[in-house]
Formats: sequence, C-alpha cells, structure tokens
Amino acid sequence: LQNCEYSHMERSSSAQVKDVDNISKLPNDVLLLILSRLSTEEAIRTSVVSKRWEHVWKQLSHLVFDIPRIINSTELRDSLNRVDILITKVINNHRGHLESCVINHFPYHGVTGILNTWIQSVTCVKHTKVLTLTNDFLCRNPTNKIFDIPTNSFSHPSLMSLSLSSYILRSSHPLINCSNLKTLKLVLVTAPEVGVFNRVLTSCPSLEVLVLDIVCVDNKSGVPLKIENNTLKVLHVQAMHYIDGIQVSATSLDILIIEDASFGRDGFFLRSPKLQFDRNFWAPGRFVPHMSYNISKEENSTVHEEYMNNIPRPFFRSVAIMAASMSVSVDLRNQTQVERLRQVLRLWTRKMMGLEIIFKQDYNDATTTEENSESWHKKFWKDNINKDAFPSAKFLVKTVWMNNFNGSEEEFAFASCLIRQGTVVDKMMIKTSSLPARKKLEIEAAVVKLEALQTEDERELTIHCF
Repeated sequence: LQNCEYSHMERSSSAQVKDVDNISKLPNDVLLLILSRLSTEEAIRTSVVSKRWEHVWKQLSHLVFDIPRIINSTELRDSLNRVDILITKVINNHRGHLESCVINHFPYHGVTGILNTWIQSVTCVKHTKVLTLTNDFLCRNPTNKIFDIPTNSFSHPSLMSLSLSSYILRSSHPLINCSNLKTLKLVLVTAPEVGVFNRVLTSCPSLEVLVLDIVCVDNKSGVPLKIENNTLKVLHVQAMHYIDGIQVSATSLDILIIEDASFGRDGFFLRSPKLQFDRNFWAPGRFVPHMSYNISKEENSTVHEEYMNNIPRPFFRSVAIMAASMSVSVDLRNQTQVERLRQVLRLWTRKMMGLEIIFKQDYNDATTTEENSESWHKKFWKDNINKDAFPSAKFLVKTVWMNNFNGSEEEFAFASCLIRQGTVVDKMMIKTSSLPARKKLEIEAAVVKLEALQTEDERELTIHCF
C-alpha cells in the first residue's frame, strides 16, 4: 500500500512539473540571450515550442547563414532553391535590430542575383552594421560564370563593417562611395591589377581598421598599393601576392601587422608618426612577420579591443610555424598601458624572434605623476618579481632591443623582470649611442647591475649597449 501511494505521488509530481514552463515566463531579453548561444537554424526551430516562442527569434541581433553547412547537414541537400527561399523568408520576417549578418554562399547565388537581394535587404531595409560575405568558390558552379557585385552595394550609411572573402573584383564599382565603412576586410580577394585595390581604398576614406589578403593577377606596371588615410588606426596585411610594394601614409595608425609580403625593404614606405621602429625586419630573402603597436593611453581603446578580439588569431596561426617580431611603444608609468602590454605578449605561443621596446617618457601626463606612479609601480613590479611572471612564464624572446632607455626605476624593474624570469634567451640590447656622454655612463652602470642579476647557470644571456 505504501508503495502504491508513493507511486501515485510520484506520478502527480511529474505531471505538475510538466505543466510548469518556467523558461517561457522569462522576459524577452533573457530568452534572446539563450537563443544567441544557438545557431540561427536552431534558434528559428524554437518557434514551434509554444506560442510564447513563436516570434522571439525574430528579435535576434545576429544572423548566420552558412549555406554549404545547411545543405550538407539537412534533407535539403537536393533542393538548393528551397534553401534560398527559406533564407529570404527568414530575412524578411526578422523584426528586430540586426547588428550583424554572416552569409556563406555558393557562386551561383551571385549569378542569379539572389545574393544582391539579400545584401540589399540586410543593409537598406534592416540597416545592418556588420556584414560578412564568403563566396564558397570550391563548390561546383553550373553556370561557370564570374559574377559581379553591383555598384554601390555597400554604401548604405548604416553599414560600418564589411568583410569579403574569396571574391574576384574585376573593378572597384561594388565598393564605390563607401565613406560609411569604418572596417574593411578583404580576404582571398583577387583583382586584375593593383589599381582596383587603390581605387577601392580611395573610396573608403573613413576606415579605421583595414585587413588585406589580396592577389593581383597581373601587375606588370610596378604600381604599389597606396594607402593614404588619416583615420586608419589598424592595418593588418595578411598576404599580398604579385604586388610590388606598399606605400602607407596614415597619421593615426597605432597597429601595423605584416604577415607575408612579396616585396623587399625597398618596396615598403611608411609615414606614420605614432609608429616607431628601428630594426630591419627584412631577413635575407624574405620578410619576417612583424607587428608594430603604439599602445594608447586612452582608458577605452577601440584599437586594443580590435587587436585582442580579432587580429591575434590569424596572425598567431601564421607565426606558430615561423619566427616573428614585434615593436611596441609603451609608457611604463601608465598602469593601463603596462597591462595592455602584458595582454598582448601573453598571446604569443612560441618564442619571439625579436622584441623592440620604445619607451615613452611623457611625464606631463596627468595619469603618470610622480606621486601616483611611485606608489603604483613599486607595488606592481614587486608583485611581479616575487610572485607573477611578466608577462607570463611561457613567453620567450630571442633578442630584446630597448630604445629610449634612461635607467628610470620603472625601466630597470622591467628589464630585471625579463632577466630574472629567463624571458630573454640570447641578447638584451640597450641603445645608448644617441645619449650624451654623462647619461651614457649612467646607463652603462645600470647595465652592470642588470648583468649581476644572472646566476652562473644563466650566463648565456648577453647584455650589450649599442
């Protein structure tokens, strides 16, 4: 009897649980947060759960349409037209603010014109800020045609970020009048000659972030790629094939990354007052992947955020199999800049070939007064020397070059950390050639103290003035 009564209670309790749908009682903001963790297809399927869920997905701020994956993972693989109709329906039924949209499509979508319909819908109707387009050129193209994106496709004022991957630009027309764009990423994009890319960049005068992985089919003219933009803050050259050189004139540039270049030192021209580096990073016969970074003193730096969130991943995939180097300008009296330096160096997964430090000495900055910096930096460097490695125990560099080293307490503590922790493997080079004789003697005395920090087992590291 007791067992029967217990079984009855268990069934009643189970029925009550099934009747309670606590998730559906949550506010829309919470439900959207849940849906944002799902793929776009999975989020749309929740519309059949109940009346409450029917329209929630339509408020999603991010949509991703990966057509090759949809075709390969569903019963729709033999019905491409049906997939196209469904995507069009999803875009048209979306009701909320669409922050970003990703479309990975087949070449025939461009030929039939449906791709342009989607572009116009998400930009002109939905006012999407971030658009990512990928042409799956490896897929069979039954028409065997190269499609052209129509003129002014990306000039809507709401569109601020555009990424194009695996396209052929036969002209600059698709990217004409794009003063609205703040970010432009051209990945595996081919053009007949470098003039096409030059005209594209001229048509985007408001760019702050530019990522290039580009190819010229025929560039016998010897014309270099020209980037003249005083709003540009980040330039990332992933690859440039069959392009004879690059000329960069950008007064606001804070980050320059060059992974692969088909030109030599004579083909590189840079006019950017914020970026300083003295080392010649063109090794015999090729360019060593290199990054230059002027760490901003702004508390909220969009440049640093862009670097940390987006740039390191492809860059560090490439340097994982080859040597790379970095130049960085930093104020060691500024806590924000020091922490950013630590974050940047922590991303390196193998030994760095060369690290060039250009010390900023802006002692007039309100955040670097002697009183504030003394209390902060003493505690910071004491903690790092005795407890936590700077930037991390895994970071190693073959050679460190130090410019503007004046022997200050912060600079000496920084150099001491690198030596004590074994961060520098071969050489630490300190520039003194531009200093007056008296100051040069002071620095050389500081170098003697740094040498004394090494144990007998660590004498492989050499410290030189140059």
